[in-house]
Amino acid sequence: MTTYIGVLDGHWRWLGKPPKIFNSSPGVERTFCDNCGTPLSFRSTNMSGVMHFFAAAMEEPEKFAPTLHVAFEEKLPWLKLADGLPTRVGPDYTKN
Repeated sequence: MTTYIGVLDGHWRWLGKPPKIFNSSPGVERTFCDNCGTPLSFRSTNMSGVMHFFAAAMEEPEKFAPTLHVAFEEKLPWLKLADGLPTRVGPDYTKN
């Protein structure tokens, strides 16, 4: 399972040297550390206007409380979420 923290464009910035960018498929941009290869972020035209940062690459991801689950249809069958947060499915995860 991967946890991303989505932040609206204009509400974040890279500190220091920007990471390398890899266009992994049409409309999808991924960034990574050019020194060690750690994945850092993900952006998709299906979720335009938002950068999704890998929580595992952040120093203090616990400072960001979750507000919803996206790509819920992709979860593994043994994962049971009982936090009451809304879920989003389908190609446009930004719509209710």
